[in-house]
Amino acid sequence: MKAIVVGAGGTTRELLRRLGERWDVVVVEADEDRFTQAEGIRDFERVIGDGSSGLVLKRAGLDDADALIAGTHDDDVNLEALRIAKDAGLLRVVGVAADPERLPDYRALEVPVFAPDSMTARNVEVLLEPRRVASTTFAQGKAEAIEFRISPDAPVAGKRLLDLHAETWVIAAVLREGELIVPHGSTRLQPGDSVTVVGAASDFAAIVRTFTAGESRFPLSFGRKVVVGLTSVSDLDDAVSEAMSFVRNTQAEQLVVVYPDPATQRDDAAEEELAPLLEKLQLRTDGLELELRPTSDSIKDTLLQLADQESVGALVVPAPGGGELLGRVRTAKVLNDYGSAGVPLLLSRSRHPYSNILVPARRTTAGELAGRAGIDIAHTSGAGLTGVAVVPPSFVSGSEEALEQARRAAAWLREEAAVQGVHVRRRLGRGNPVRVLEEMAGTASLVVLSLPELPMSPLRPGIVGHVIRRVPASLLLVPVSL
Repeated sequence: MKAIVVGAGGTTRELLRRLGERWDVVVVEADEDRFTQAEGIRDFERVIGDGSSGLVLKRAGLDDADALIAGTHDDDVNLEALRIAKDAGLLRVVGVAADPERLPDYRALEVPVFAPDSMTARNVEVLLEPRRVASTTFAQGKAEAIEFRISPDAPVAGKRLLDLHAETWVIAAVLREGELIVPHGSTRLQPGDSVTVVGAASDFAAIVRTFTAGESRFPLSFGRKVVVGLTSVSDLDDAVSEAMSFVRNTQAEQLVVVYPDPATQRDDAAEEELAPLLEKLQLRTDGLELELRPTSDSIKDTLLQLADQESVGALVVPAPGGGELLGRVRTAKVLNDYGSAGVPLLLSRSRHPYSNILVPARRTTAGELAGRAGIDIAHTSGAGLTGVAVVPPSFVSGSEEALEQARRAAAWLREEAAVQGVHVRRRLGRGNPVRVLEEMAGTASLVVLSLPELPMSPLRPGIVGHVIRRVPASLLLVPVSL
């Protein structure tokens, strides 16, 4: 993520020490000599110029920035920089008033503002880091108490306190669903917990990394196996091939290929075709943990049975095709047949290896689950990630509020992705969601959406049903609940 800091004074220097590693910092300063005092603290980009100039801020990367902090010795410069940033749609803008008497001017802009003191950088940092809730020092500044919010991808999520092996800090309190927990060694941290960590101020950076880092886990929260059916050459070249790529580019641990049991085949020609297919499969899956699973039942029934009884992280099936009417019928059938399995469903169009993944930018439970899955796959596979926020047309009532929500959702997605080192290309579209996604998914190889409510009717396919038929990419549908 990118933060533009206007001014290279004392607050900026302290902020450079405290900001997490995932922030790329650009410092804008008119006095070139002031940069010298900030050298050696951390890497940052210099931009020499007037921070109240829109042209200078654009040169600093305003169009691609995630935050702007204005803290020069001139309040007029600060206020103008903040106004420009707000007009550009930045959600994280913070002011540091040079003169405390000018605080009302900052508040009139409806931006967070602080008077310069020893706590200013700490307060600004908390506003910029969404996984850090609060921070304070005590013991004459030698100790620090920091409150963190545990994210689903945090390395500490699901771990017991005794497994964390901390020597210079302790977890003093856990707030879970409004209930205070005094933790002990067997307490497991859960996503959504707010935890208060007390430790040496000198270990501040290490504590922050421990609790705000992220790691790819998809699809392990659902299961460790990816399951696909094999009945023909086209399956091997398409759905099975994409399932192999999916295992290699996620945290899945095993590929299970279900095929008709030769002993139950009545068609000699089909049985003869199957043997060389299995031989080719084993050659292509070199390096993968592969299990061949013969079945006397239908492929569909066996896939559903495995999803119900074993640790399955995803089912892979061919994406439905067909024209307008037939396509609706086939789409509804595939989702109704497999969607009830309760695991992610990959509709294969053989668009692997994934080069660009498209995900929704929505602050709903379903949107966040789909977004996190996309982030994980982008991190593991090295694919690009595009986050799309859709808002109603400008003439629709409430569209300005919807625009603000869309911007916040896009900012959240970018922040979550930055934790894993994934850059998100933000796109904002107005109008019909299906048309917006269809237009923006033109270069995507994988689109990640939440699984819709079932059963689906061919007459009312909903947004997901329409997107499946109109977007040429493979589609990953993530269930809302485990």
